Amino acid sequence: MKKALIFLLTLLAISNLYSHNKDNAPWWIYNYGDYVKTEGKKDPRVKQVYAVFERVKNAADKAEGRLPRLFIINTRGEPYARALPDGGIIINPKTLDICYAGVDYETGNQRMAFILGHELAHLTNKDFMHREAFLALEEHGDEKARKDLAEYFKPPDPEKARECKKKELLADGYGVLYAAMSGYDISELFGKKSTFLRYWARQVGIGNFYDDEPRHPSIHKREQLILSKFNAVVKNLELFRAGVLLYQMGNYHDGAAAFREFAKDYPAREVFNNIGACYFNLALRHLHLKFNDDYYRFRLSTTIDYDTTAVVMQSRGEGDYLNNKEIAGYINKSVDYFKRAAARDAQDRTSRYNLAAALILKKEYAEALALCSDLLKKDAKDINALNNKAIAFYYYGKEEDLETTQKAIQILHKAHRLEPGNSEVLYNLAALKQGRTRLAGAKLFWEKYLNLDTTPKDNFYTHIYKKLKGTDPPKPGEPAARPRIPAGISLGKDFSRIKKKWGKELAREFKLGIEEDVDKESWFISLQVIVKDNLRVLALDGTVELVEQECDSFERKEEILETFGPPQKIVHHTGGNLYIYKGFSFKEINGKIHSYIWFEKGF
Repeated sequence: MKKALIFLLTLLAISNLYSHNKDNAPWWIYNYGDYVKTEGKKDPRVKQVYAVFERVKNAADKAEGRLPRLFIINTRGEPYARALPDGGIIINPKTLDICYAGVDYETGNQRMAFILGHELAHLTNKDFMHREAFLALEEHGDEKARKDLAEYFKPPDPEKARECKKKELLADGYGVLYAAMSGYDISELFGKKSTFLRYWARQVGIGNFYDDEPRHPSIHKREQLILSKFNAVVKNLELFRAGVLLYQMGNYHDGAAAFREFAKDYPAREVFNNIGACYFNLALRHLHLKFNDDYYRFRLSTTIDYDTTAVVMQSRGEGDYLNNKEIAGYINKSVDYFKRAAARDAQDRTSRYNLAAALILKKEYAEALALCSDLLKKDAKDINALNNKAIAFYYYGKEEDLETTQKAIQILHKAHRLEPGNSEVLYNLAALKQGRTRLAGAKLFWEKYLNLDTTPKDNFYTHIYKKLKGTDPPKPGEPAARPRIPAGISLGKDFSRIKKKWGKELAREFKLGIEEDVDKESWFISLQVIVKDNLRVLALDGTVELVEQECDSFERKEEILETFGPPQKIVHHTGGNLYIYKGFSFKEINGKIHSYIWFEKGF
């Protein structure tokens, strides 16, 4: 009897809470019904909407203390889309109709991504004026004509009116960014005379009502803001591309600076991932200079992003290198940016195995191991995750005084069976077998590593060659042939000559903050970019440093390697690889060469 009474009182308390607290999403479900559990059971759009919400939510900035959740309430009137103080985002079936009626799922998802991005921005900014507007409507009765609604929530003073309009414009701006950063091409929604905003206004029956409403900016102003946000990102796309090109030539400081500058307008997953990759490689560079044995022990898998969604708008030896401020600082920065990248997209794999590599450098082996294991649950054939998991597992065992070398070897053997020509896997297999004093097996894999056609002739190659043969490897020198740099362009020359010849209106200039150390930005450099036809020229402080020429027709990777021989370095990117030689390189995507790149030597 007592338990029954407690249960009844609990139900009454919950009922009372849901009946009065409109700040919480359960109130709306309690009073309007849950569309997902009723008519929505047979609505295929529901699955689409929740998938869109997860992507946009992951791309969006997080509101402190609020876990965003999506609810579809069972009404076709107000509210159509609202953010609530408890973290709830509510929409209704009419919202689904507006987004998906008469269009394919791709277009519908693009529309929904903008709506959800807009509401998530309100949530992040703790702005709930839409909820206040609905309460005013409820208080004064639904029988009032909508055209009179402005009087009921008219701001008491112009300052508050300006603040309300500012919040709405801010939500539009971030909504566009969140939708684009989650991978939706929403440019089509706002590139025409009749934009999605006007379509939305007509569908919910307000027409151009907002043009005269005190709390909302006019639709025209909202469209202008959205287009200016698009233009700002597109205008600065060359920063991202320059960052990738500077990274591939080993100029990690300037590459990070270009990515950081681009992140001010477009703080997307791939941008943070590439910043992390720059700092990761700076850490490796200093590790090589100061802790040689640690550097050569194993090879960790990392990948950069060559494209941005904005286009649509080791034993670590006994050396205590973490006590070195510079190395530890770069490692910490790489971990931070990889985590920020991963937080933008729950499904992204690139930033996660990059993060695992950085965590191994940081000697946080358990976290790296868990991360790789999670990746392999979703794709058991991910070579990068297998490679990094083996190294994390090996070090975790050493830290816990367990014998894990043989298990790590087994993981790498699996990766080797999946991709026999992976040089990182071959290198690590040999290193682990050597650690177990299986010298014959180690030597076998070292030989395979050295004889692999695609093994880059880098520091690791030189190190192993000297270990096995007792001499330095033959110097690669100049390749038998090299691509010819486009006529009229010279590296190391004054950029103004090209600008004058091509037209200064084509040139863009950016000011980049360069970090002297890991604690502070201490100076700036000027990055100049000029693009004409299929050519892109980069200059630093007025001196031409790099030229990229996009290919008109695509040669196969094998043909290039046969002509130029093994590269000195290979940089993995999400579409393929960058094959880097002395003073030039090639961008490969899906086995085809997409561009030739020439750069100043010495990086």
